[in-house]
Amino acid sequence: MEAEAIDARRRAENLERTLLALRDAREAGDMLAIVARGIARDFGRRCAAFEVRNGRLRPVAGADSSLGPSIDEGDVDLDALRHRIIMRSGEVDLVAVAFDGQLRAVLALSHAHERLPEEDVKHLRTIAGHAALALSNALAFEALRRYAAEGAALTEAARTILGFNELEPLADALCRLGVRLGLATRAAFYGRRGERLARIAFVATTGDVEELPQTLPLDSLVARTVLAASLTGEAFFASRVLLRVDEDGARHEGLFVLTRSLPFERPDQRLSEALVTLAALAIRNVELYEQSTRAYRALAESNAFKDDLMAMFAHDFKGPLTVISGFSELLLETDNDEVRRSAQTILAQTHRLAKLSEDALALAATQSAGFSLQRTVSDVVQFVRESLAPMDRSGRIIVEAPDEAVAVEFDRARLRHVLDNVVGNALKYSPAAVRVNVTLQPAGAGRNRDEVRIDVADHGIGIPQADLDRIFTRFGRAANARSRGVAGSGVGLYVAKKIVDVHGGRLEVRSVENEGSTFSIVLPSAQTGDTSPGE
Repeated sequence: MEAEAIDARRRAENLERTLLALRDAREAGDMLAIVARGIARDFGRRCAAFEVRNGRLRPVAGADSSLGPSIDEGDVDLDALRHRIIMRSGEVDLVAVAFDGQLRAVLALSHAHERLPEEDVKHLRTIAGHAALALSNALAFEALRRYAAEGAALTEAARTILGFNELEPLADALCRLGVRLGLATRAAFYGRRGERLARIAFVATTGDVEELPQTLPLDSLVARTVLAASLTGEAFFASRVLLRVDEDGARHEGLFVLTRSLPFERPDQRLSEALVTLAALAIRNVELYEQSTRAYRALAESNAFKDDLMAMFAHDFKGPLTVISGFSELLLETDNDEVRRSAQTILAQTHRLAKLSEDALALAATQSAGFSLQRTVSDVVQFVRESLAPMDRSGRIIVEAPDEAVAVEFDRARLRHVLDNVVGNALKYSPAAVRVNVTLQPAGAGRNRDEVRIDVADHGIGIPQADLDRIFTRFGRAANARSRGVAGSGVGLYVAKKIVDVHGGRLEVRSVENEGSTFSIVLPSAQTGDTSPGE
């Protein structure tokens, strides 16, 4: 009895030592090695540990399986062992480590001539139970770590392949990812070429120079059969990848292939499938990029043709309009009142056509990719007075400006067009007898710092608040202007804003409907050190 008590105490101490060691272990293999060594101490028999992977027994290196008995897989009924926990098989006693209804590992003890006593069986069952619990925790930890690694790998993959806009570089990057992530020793991507799948990318680890087939049948099942025949003894993963869908619904598919010597376990299959999904998204992006590029080019060509046509017509209008205007002015000198009235109507409509022609030319210019300014540093006060003089035949324009010169760097022809549009609108939308105020504020005046403001204020029909942004769009007009039948193309303010923007300035508006509007042309003042204003 005393010997049995000593033996029981020794086993309890050994079990406690084993459990402490298991607590510090993290890898499943390390845990099984600890359990195998503990059993060897307890029973004085050689013990080896084996993991069960995909129904196969794999020796645990850390358990020093060379010191324990070997197992012939063909002689072991793993399903029966899972249910019985402990059983004899040939020259060994087998102990099952199982949880969640699955056999996870097998411990093999060298054979004793006599059957194991009941106490030994109970002790082995206790050890197997603790090993199963520890192994369950280890596998859960490994699964979490694996999922984290997969997530990091997929993040890297997404960054790598989703940025490509051509198929062949994308396919090459995908193959390199497959090899770099340890999924394969060789990777290939096949795309359709005529009636076959042709290899368009291939990557292999250093030293693995044997290539995969250059072409494969279009049918993916037949292609897999050909691959299996050419890869004797190797495992491979092959998945279809949708390349494009024609307008008639015909699908064009590629094939992504990974090969290696070891079987593809579920985690590797899952990661490989995720790569295929990313590849499909990236290829779809390539297709959409190509479509949008073609559409953009077609639109750009159409716009260029339209702008050229508009510019040509607008330019060709100027000659006939000049002739019509000249003869109309001659007719104004006649004594015949009816002829003079007709000439005035013709001249007014000629001026309107000329204005439309100028707007069309300016619009075409601002839409051109080569639109630029011919800037000079000039006195903007003198420029404003000179530009508005031809428009002020009725004396309705009041200019308020400082006596001294105000230097601004600007394109004289372009800014004159802006003034024509803004001041012309103020005159057009105001009653005939009402004046328009043009106020120039130099830099440093009022709220201005390094800007020059030209405010054009009228007392006309004003602009509804809902239309304040619309009037600066191409062909955009205020609702009250349209409803009152005031003529206009809706191009002038759009062009004016474009020109002011290119100058680095702003075109602003403040308005109250039925009271009037104030448009502000805001331009940067000339920098210190610029030349003095010229004529």
